[in-house]
Amino acid sequence: MSVNNVKHTNVYKQIFLDHWDGFKKANPWYDTDHCNELVSKMLSCGDPKHIGFAEYQCFECGRGNRVVPMSCKSYLCLSCGKVHTDNWVCQVSKALLEGMIYRHIVLTMPSLLWSLFWMYGYLLNFLPKCGAECLKEFFSEVAGRNRRRIYSNTPDSR
Repeated sequence: MSVNNVKHTNVYKQIFLDHWDGFKKANPWYDTDHCNELVSKMLSCGDPKHIGFAEYQCFECGRGNRVVPMSCKSYLCLSCGKVHTDNWVCQVSKALLEGMIYRHIVLTMPSLLWSLFWMYGYLLNFLPKCGAECLKEFFSEVAGRNRRRIYSNTPDSR
């Protein structure tokens, strides 16, 4: 897939054009039909020759043909992935209680701790619970009072 003479206007796609084959050699577990298909679809996104198009023409004057390329609808593609994520968030918010607003939160930890967590893999099992406790304590402090646990109906005993 890497073609040295091909230059793409999209930097993200250019990175894949230049480095996908080398990445697969260094990480062979990514050299699967699924991954290759995702990359191929993403690289073809918006190209009417490869992925198809719709053509529109003014009914009144018959001029002004306009070609609109199809999208790949792959979550690997930056533009299509955004639509994929927005649809997912819409589905999640429908599953929540009425009046609840969905907020996506990413919790991180210092990079120095990652080697410890990788060395003792069982520690990774505790991260989700620690993250939930951290958020609960934060919101309790902001509200000035204890909040009920998210995962049960019993009041917090702290």
